[in-house]
Amino acid sequence: MHLLLLISGCLLGWTGVWGQHDHHVTKEEKKVMLGDKVVLPCKVFKPDESATVHWLYVIPEGKGEKVQNILTAGPKGTNMENSEFKSRIDLKNNSKLEIVSLQVQDSKQFICRVEFQNGVTKESRIQLLVYKSPSEPELKMEQNGIQVTNETVQIGTCESKNGFPMPVIKWYKSDRPLRDGKDGVKIHTQVATGSTGLITVKSILMSPVQQSDSSALFYCDVSYSLPMGDHMLESERKNITVHYPTTSIKVYFKSPSEIIKEGDTVSLNCEGNGNPQPSYTLEKKGNDTTLSEDMPYSWNVSREDSGVYVCSSLDVDTLLELVKETTLYVYFLDPPVLPQSPVAVDLQSKMTVSCQANASNETVVHWKHDGNTIANGPVLNLDFVDYSAAGLYTCVVDLLDVTGMTTSKDISIAVQGSPQVSVTSQVIEVQDGETVTTNCTVFGYPRPLITWYINDTEVTSQAVIYDIKDNELKSELTLMVHKDFFNQSLKCVAFNRFNSSTAYIQLLEKSMTTPFSVTSSEFVSTWRDQGDWSTAEPIGTRAPEPESRIEKSYGIVIVIVIICILLLAFLGAVLYFLYKKGHIPCGRSGKKDITNPGAKDKIIVEMKPDSPAEESVLLTGSQEKRPSDQEKYIDLRN
Repeated sequence: MHLLLLISGCLLGWTGVWGQHDHHVTKEEKKVMLGDKVVLPCKVFKPDESATVHWLYVIPEGKGEKVQNILTAGPKGTNMENSEFKSRIDLKNNSKLEIVSLQVQDSKQFICRVEFQNGVTKESRIQLLVYKSPSEPELKMEQNGIQVTNETVQIGTCESKNGFPMPVIKWYKSDRPLRDGKDGVKIHTQVATGSTGLITVKSILMSPVQQSDSSALFYCDVSYSLPMGDHMLESERKNITVHYPTTSIKVYFKSPSEIIKEGDTVSLNCEGNGNPQPSYTLEKKGNDTTLSEDMPYSWNVSREDSGVYVCSSLDVDTLLELVKETTLYVYFLDPPVLPQSPVAVDLQSKMTVSCQANASNETVVHWKHDGNTIANGPVLNLDFVDYSAAGLYTCVVDLLDVTGMTTSKDISIAVQGSPQVSVTSQVIEVQDGETVTTNCTVFGYPRPLITWYINDTEVTSQAVIYDIKDNELKSELTLMVHKDFFNQSLKCVAFNRFNSSTAYIQLLEKSMTTPFSVTSSEFVSTWRDQGDWSTAEPIGTRAPEPESRIEKSYGIVIVIVIICILLLAFLGAVLYFLYKKGHIPCGRSGKKDITNPGAKDKIIVEMKPDSPAEESVLLTGSQEKRPSDQEKYIDLRN
C-alpha cells in the first residue's frame, strides 16, 4: 500500500495530467517586494485529518506546462521535496505555504492541491509576483560635439539598472516626447539580465542634428511597476554640443557701468554666431600692434585708450574674412587747479580765485564754504572781505551728464589786518575777594598777541587763549578781585604787525540793598529860591561815614527821589486846600513873582513822616503879595 502511494506521488510530480481530474480550481495574484516573505493560502483546504495537501509550482514548457512538487502533507506527516525552495519554505496551519527571502526567480504560479478521502480533488492557484524598483536613469550625451547633419547620428544613452520586472525607457527633447521612426529618430533598446534575475535596460537615441539643437535639453525617464502601483523616475536634463560655421561676428565692451571712466576694468570681447568659435585678432585702429588673440581681453583703461577697436576672423575652410569695429570712449576728470594755499588777502579788500579742471567733456563748477554753496562758476569773487571770510573754501567740479563723476580741492584764505577786539560785557559788578571770569574775542591775522591790564598792571598770566577758527582767538581771564580794582578799567589789548586794538571792561562795586527809614528829626529839606533846587542836607553836624554807607547805594537814591516827589505833591495839595478855604488871601493887586531870583522870601517846609499829613506847617515870610482869585499860580522852580 505504501509503495502504491509513493508511486502515485512521483507520477503526480512529473506529469501534467492533474488538471484532467480536477473540477474545482480557484486563481488569484500575490504581489510582494524582493527580499520580503509571503504566506500563500490554500483556498480549497478544509479541516480534514484524512485529506492530503500538495504544494507545487508551474514550469512553463512550450504551449503547455509541467509542475514541480514542493511538499506533501497528510495523515502520514509532511514531506519536503528536494527543491530550490526547501530551505526557505514552511507549512502553516496544515495548509498555508510560507516563503521567506523572496527572490526574482520566485515569480511563479503556485498550486495548492487537496485530495480528500472520498476521492475528490480540489486545487487553488496563486500567481506570485516579485518586484524590485530600478535605479534612477543615467543620461550620457555625446561629448565630442556633433556637426550639423541630416544623417542619423547617436545623440546619447539612457540606462536604468537592476529592476524587476523590466522597466520601460522613454526619450524627450525640450519636453517633447521622441518616438522611434518619427522625424528620423531611432531608439534602440538593450536588455541585460544579471545572475540574480534583475534586469538592466539601456536605451540608445539616434537622430539628425540641427543648429537649434544646441539650445535643446534632452532627458529620459524610466517607468516601472511595484505592488502599490506604477512609478516613474526622470533623469537630469542635458544638452549636446552642436558644431556649425560662423557667418558673422560682433565686438563689444563689458564694464561696471555704461559710462566707462578712467581706471575702470574693461573687457573687450569678439564673438561669432558659430560653434566652435574661430580665431580672432584684436587691434586698435591706427596702431599696428595686435592687442590679443585670446578673448576676452581685459585691462584698466586710461584716457589714451579712447578710440576705435577692430576685431577680425578668417574661416580656414571658406577663406572668408569677417571684420567688426567698436568705439571706446573713456571719461576722465582731473583734480582742480587752484593757487598755492594759503592765500593772504588784506582786510576790507577784494579778491578773485579761479578754479580750472581738465576733463573729457564739459564741467559744472561750484564753491563751498563752511559746508554751504556760496557761488557757481569757476571764478570766486570776494568783495570787501572781513575776518568772517577767512577759512577753507572748496572748489567742486562735476562732469556734465555723468552721474557720480566729481572731484574737489580746498584752498585756505587768510584775511590779514589789524586786530578787532570785543568783550562780552563792558561793565561787571564785583565785590572784594570775588573771583570773576571774563572773555575777550579777537579777530586778526597774523595771529595777534593778547595782553590783559588792570591799573596799568599786566595780568596776562591769569589768562588762557583758545583758537576758535581761522583768524579768531578767544582769551579767557580769571581774576581775583581786590577793593583797589573798584571803578577801574580792565583792558584787553591785541596787537600784530599791522596795529593794536583795545577793549575795556569797567569794574563796579556791587550794590547792597538795606531797609531804611527817614524821620523829621533826621532831615530838613531846604529849597533856595535861586532857580535850582538845592540838595537836601541833614540839619546838624554829621559824623563821618564809612565808604560802604547805605546812602551810596542806588536803591537808597531811588527811594529818596520817590519820597521827595510824594512830598511835593502833598505840599501842593495842602496849599490849594488852604487857598480854597480862604486861609491864604491872594489878590491880583497883591500878586508877586516868586520866581524872581532877587526875592528874599523863603518857604521852609518841615516834614515829619511819623506825623499825619494834616500836621504839616506852612511857614511864610512877608505877606505883601497875594494872588487874586483869578490867578492861582504857584511857581516852584528846580
